[in-house]
Amino acid sequence: VKTNGVEIIGIEIDESSVDIEECKFQGDTCFMMGNEGQGMNTKQKSFCDRFVKISQYGGGTASLNVNVAASIVFHRFHHWARG
Repeated sequence: VKTNGVEIIGIEIDESSVDIEECKFQGDTCFMMGNEGQGMNTKQKSFCDRFVKISQYGGGTASLNVNVAASIVFHRFHHWARG
């Protein structure tokens, strides 16, 4: 994927993560999702070019169901791609 110029973005709560609402996508993109409870492991993280996170408000939960998180990310990417 990387050899074809595709950026790999990890969806992860990380020190370097940018809020998905402020993410500036740059073209062909692959998203890597982690485990619902543990997030991504070290090997998965090593493949990522950068990370985005989904900000949550309130103290209800620390992580989202992976399907819900993917839907939010794909929705934001869709709006970016449409211009």
